[in-house]
Parts: sequence; structure tokens; C-alpha cells
Amino acid sequence: MKKRVLIIGLVFGLASILNPAPSFSKPIKVLAQFPMSGPVGSLPEFGWGFIDGMSYVNGKGGVNGKPITYFLEDMRYSPTVEVANFTRIVAAEKRDEFLMASGYITGGLKPLIDKVNKEEKIPWLDGSYSTEIFGPEGGPSKYPYYYSLGATYGDQMRVLLNWVKEDSQGKGKVAIVYSPTEWGRDPLAMARAHAQKIGLKIVAEEEYAFTATDATAQVTNVRKAKANYVFYHGYSGAAPYTAIFMKTARRYLKKATILGTHYTTGRYPILIAGKAVDGMVGTGCRPQEDDMANSMVKMAHEFAEKYKRKEGIKDMFLYMEGLTYALIFHEALSRADKAGQLTREGVKKVLDDMIWDYHGLFGGRSFAYKSHTIPMVRIYRCKVEKEIEKGGRKIGVGTWKPISPWINTEIELK
Repeated sequence: MKKRVLIIGLVFGLASILNPAPSFSKPIKVLAQFPMSGPVGSLPEFGWGFIDGMSYVNGKGGVNGKPITYFLEDMRYSPTVEVANFTRIVAAEKRDEFLMASGYITGGLKPLIDKVNKEEKIPWLDGSYSTEIFGPEGGPSKYPYYYSLGATYGDQMRVLLNWVKEDSQGKGKVAIVYSPTEWGRDPLAMARAHAQKIGLKIVAEEEYAFTATDATAQVTNVRKAKANYVFYHGYSGAAPYTAIFMKTARRYLKKATILGTHYTTGRYPILIAGKAVDGMVGTGCRPQEDDMANSMVKMAHEFAEKYKRKEGIKDMFLYMEGLTYALIFHEALSRADKAGQLTREGVKKVLDDMIWDYHGLFGGRSFAYKSHTIPMVRIYRCKVEKEIEKGGRKIGVGTWKPISPWINTEIELK
């Protein structure tokens, strides 16, 4: 009997060594930072989507049975805050436990270049689509631990300039209104070069600040230049300055088409500017929030219902963005763990080699992450159906309709 008990004990002991219980496993920790307040407006949806995504993946066993511990920070669209958050977490956590981090702006990426890529060597996901960091002059060889979750702003502008040439039969006159920030200035050189290459004229460039309370000067200058296509880049679609610009442009540029990049191609501009954004054309690096044929969008709506967020969400697009981060953290960590390389270097190798359809995010099309960007872009046109009174003010009701298929910029952009 004693011999049998000893044998059983040895079996269980061996099993526990080969398959340790999650409670005795090395902790897995990640940091996520989003601009949930500050000059971009109040955007709690980012955080809600991330929290619900992490609740979902941990509820399903986390990383192959091991839970993910996460730190969620509001970086308030401030490089200083983003850097401070990361520095604080790095100082407090063990290198072999803190395996991935994220940020959200170009202004934060730059001061962290050496700390992330040389000192810590930690895979860093980012909502910046910086041409300088992720484009031809940057990329994996220069910034090996930086990964973007979209196509660069330069590529987004190139896609739209190609559309302008086709839409105008080569006669489009283009203006660019941009924020005086790293974000706003980032794609200008590439846009100028591409416009010249395809025979379009950029007739005006205007800075317009986040603190602006009037856009008359910028819009008047654009009108004097006789631009009939106007980029509005480097701005949040949720902020008051966007409503001011769009309504001023509607008044003075009646025949011009406003063009936007990813962060203005969503629901917020419709809500705050109403009819003023009707007909706007923009690029999206994600499907629109009402594209229920898309499995990832459908999943986001189901999560919002499950976690009782539906009533509070103004922009499902942002909720889906937070969820997207949670899912890519989980995917990369799970693949690294299955490969027996649950380390920073193991996660980096997984990301470099990753080919994924991202839960059907791009209509079933897969992408390779070898360039450290997700190079998928789609062109949308805004349709504002009506304006209604709500809470004592008018808000817009409408949607963005796709006017192109998903474009893999690494393969199809010329």
C-alpha cells in the first residue's frame, strides 16, 4: 500500500513539474496606454474595450492556462505622461515577467527610442502610424522593437492621392490642413513627393492648432488657392476643433471634398459636426463599427453587450480599438508560449514571423507583420443621414460606406 501511495505521489509530482499550475507559473505582465482624456477629448471607450478584451482572454484561460496581468494607463495624449508611465512600470517589474508594452502617439515613440529598442528590448505596439518611424526611413532595421497597428500616415495619404487623381481625372488641386504636432507633420514629405509623382498639385498647406476656436483663416487661404480636395490630418475626430473646422469648411468650401486619415474616419466627426462632414472621404485601418458582416466588428458588439458597455459607448470604433490591442497581446504571447519562448525575444520573433487574419478583421485577408506595420487600408465615404436633437444639442446620424476593397499597401500601393 505504501509503495502504491509513493508511486502515485511520484506521478503527481512529475506532472506538476512538467505542467505547473498557473498559480505557480511565472507572471505574464503587459502595459497598455491610450489617450482617454486630454486634447483629443474624453475617450473612455479605448480603456473599456481593452479591459473587456483582457477579461475575455483571461476568462478563457489566458496564455495557455496562465493569466495575463495588465496595467492600463491614460496617457492623456501627452508624450511626457506616456514616457513616465512606461518608466515607472519598467522600474517596478521584473524583465522576465513584463513582456509587452504599448503606447499611442508618435510624440511618445521618439523619446523612448533608446529605452525601448536598446535598453529594455521589449516589443512595443503603437497606435501611431508614423511614416518616419515605420516607413522606408525607419522600420525594423532601425527600430526593431516598435510595431504599429496600422498602415503609415504617408501610405494612407498616398492611397487617398491615388483616389483623388482617379476621381478628378488628374485635375485635382490639393490642400493640406495639419496639426502642428509630430502626428500632423509626419506624412507631409511623402504626400508632396507622391503628389508630384502622379501629377497632382498641392496648392496650400495650413497649420491648425488643437487650441483653435476659429478656422476662418485656414479655410479662407485654402479657398484662395482654389483647392478642391482638402486633407484634414493630425486630429481627433472627437474634439471641438474638428467640429469648428468642418463647419467652417462647409460654409466656405462648398464644392471641395474633405479627406481624412484613420482617426477622423469614424463616428465622432458625424456626432459633433453633423451635415458638415457629409461626403467626406477617409482612410480606415479598421472596418467601420456598423459593418456587422465583419466577424471582428460583430465580436466587439457582442462584448459591449456582454460587459454592459452599450449604453455608455459613443464610438464603437474606439471600443473595438481597445479590444484589438487586447487580442494581439494575447495572440503574440500565446504563440510565444506554445513555441517554448515566453520571453521578450520570443514574443518579438512571433511578431516578426506572424501571418494572421486578425479574427477576420480585414474581411478574411491575412497580412504579414514583417514590416512591423499592419499594412491594410480601406477608403470610406461619409454619409450623414440627418441631424437630431439630443441633450439640448444637435448630433449627426450617419455612417461611412466603403468605396474600395481592403488595400494591402505593401503589395498593391504604387
